[in-house]
Amino acid sequence: MPQQQQFHQPPVHSLDGRPPLARSVSVPLILVDCLAGTIEHITYFPYVLHETDITGQAVSAVFHSRQGSIVLTPPESGLTGSVFVNGIPLSAAVSLPRDETFSLQIGRRLLLLQAAPPPTWPPGFNAELWQVFDTETGELLGEAPPRDILKLAAEYGWDPSRCAVCPEGLETGFFLASAADTLTASDNISGNTPDRGRFLCPACWLRFDAGDALAIATHESLRSDPVLGADIMLRFNPTRFNDFGQAVDPMGLPATELACPHCRRQLPPGYLDLPHQIISLIGAPSSGKSYFLAVLTRMLQERLSRDFNLVFKDGDPTGNMLLNQMRTKLFSGATPEECVLGKTAMEGATYERLPRFGRWVALPRPFIYVLSDEHTRPPHNSAVIFYDNAGEHFEPGHSIDDSPGALHVVRSSGIFFLYDPTSSVQFRKELTDVPDPQLRQHGRADQQDTILAEMEVRVKKMLGLAPGEKIPIPIAVLVGKCDVWAKLLDARALPRPISNGKLDSALIDANSALVRGLLDRLCPGLVAHAESLSESVRYFAVSSLGHSPSALEGGPNAGLLAPDPEKLEPIGIEIPAYWLFNKIMPDIIPSVGRE
Repeated sequence: MPQQQQFHQPPVHSLDGRPPLARSVSVPLILVDCLAGTIEHITYFPYVLHETDITGQAVSAVFHSRQGSIVLTPPESGLTGSVFVNGIPLSAAVSLPRDETFSLQIGRRLLLLQAAPPPTWPPGFNAELWQVFDTETGELLGEAPPRDILKLAAEYGWDPSRCAVCPEGLETGFFLASAADTLTASDNISGNTPDRGRFLCPACWLRFDAGDALAIATHESLRSDPVLGADIMLRFNPTRFNDFGQAVDPMGLPATELACPHCRRQLPPGYLDLPHQIISLIGAPSSGKSYFLAVLTRMLQERLSRDFNLVFKDGDPTGNMLLNQMRTKLFSGATPEECVLGKTAMEGATYERLPRFGRWVALPRPFIYVLSDEHTRPPHNSAVIFYDNAGEHFEPGHSIDDSPGALHVVRSSGIFFLYDPTSSVQFRKELTDVPDPQLRQHGRADQQDTILAEMEVRVKKMLGLAPGEKIPIPIAVLVGKCDVWAKLLDARALPRPISNGKLDSALIDANSALVRGLLDRLCPGLVAHAESLSESVRYFAVSSLGHSPSALEGGPNAGLLAPDPEKLEPIGIEIPAYWLFNKIMPDIIPSVGRE
């Protein structure tokens, strides 16, 4: 049982008379949203809070400045709902003296208030973990996330009428009896921000509107976020703006960077100014997804300009650093030892731990690029988001709740399914005379069609589709390492489907039919699963390396297969991306012919 601590609840000072005139003050009102984990500094008064309670009724209260104190006035006539200050219904104006902390329950928000110069208060608190106190003895009874407090109280038989709760690290809080409904309704740490809106976070895949985005503080003294930790710059709801329309942080500096209101991850530069398309890459463990993604982004930068007069550029140099390093390693290495890309681990460098629905989970880092036709007026621009997922995320039995790293598939505009023929028993039987070391490797059982079937079940469940319905997301099935199985179908001999700056849909269909025919002969289950999942499926022969890798003989990577940098010659890598781009953004990549 936790040690006994003192729970503080200061008295409320009543005021008579009318509220003062509007003014700006040098000592701000600090407003801490205990559920959302955000901090606001209010310096211009009167300041009005408009909220709704859990029943949808309107609630309002107004802050004024008067003789060095902050005055809180009750709801005006005509508005319904209740406001509680330190657990007492607000029926008359009250004074909040400087440096005293007060609790305010208004609508669905649980707030702590203090008039004090920043950044003296609060020094830090944990919005995800709340403490329960006995109001009569001050004893700390237990700790739990806010949404679980009532469950914990029922389990241990605590009486809500004699319990108080507050976030860890603070001493002022709320009476559990009056805050119970609000705590129960708190289903994520972002408080009042629902999973809806125009914009989709590239990290946690939850939606929000532009007005819900959090600003990121700039002043070094504000390097402490109550949710992300002491080394992370404060996220806050902006209430002040400079003459350029930029948010101003509590210390008066422009705060030009924004964060997702759900997971609080920093958003890429200009994220709210462009449409975004998620392209999900799916494949079994060790199928070559990291190599494919590194090569794909390199080929798109080189060939989109030549084929369609388009620009494919880095949309987030900081966020894309890991993928750019992989590309540099692969294309700038002098020896095979220098070109090895490590296996993507489920919580490795390409993942980051972020809060999502009140739980810290590992999510893949988004790699964001901008596809632009700069010859139109105005230019046609769209951002494209890729992820380097660990293959284990797509395996049957893997809990999507405990580690939701593959949820981007549900939000995607297009899907790459990377199939590795060297893991297929049927392909191996056809290639017994091919001296490629990838055909001699023994490891995981081939379950690639099972992974596709598992993805079908998950996606349809998340989208609320019946088993017989198909998703409206196009799928490009990539039959990889085509240099290995060239004797079965020579991908280099397939005509390139580009015609006068447009994608030739007839050639796409013809090439797809050839690859599908081979796949249907050797792996019919895979074809059946793909075509039962999506309304639009095409098949492509690709190779990230264009040659057989060789086994390393020494060093820390001994036994691993590595490409020869002098023989790198990717085959068909960009074509499936062209097809998906055309399906998703036909105004940027047009086509001729019919699919």
